[in-house]
Amino acid sequence: MRYRFNDYMLDTESLELSQSGVLIHSEPQVIELLALLVENSNRLVTKEEINKAVWRGRIVSEAALSSRIKSLRHLLGDTGKKQQYLRTVHKRR
Repeated sequence: MRYRFNDYMLDTESLELSQSGVLIHSEPQVIELLALLVENSNRLVTKEEINKAVWRGRIVSEAALSSRIKSLRHLLGDTGKKQQYLRTVHKRR
């Protein structure tokens, strides 16, 4: 499936991301994370769902998840403050 947002194109079958027709190289896990989020853009995606889809259920540290999200934000020119593409929703107590 292909998804367009702004000047980006994500091909979830080949796990390729391009911007204005130029292929953007990144770690496969970062593109898999983007694919998961784009395919579920109409709802909140939990850490557990990310773990299952990106790491195939392997136990990974919070730092590993944070690192991939940071890489994805950098790839898209987004920031934790701006949150144009990725919005972090903190758990309510």
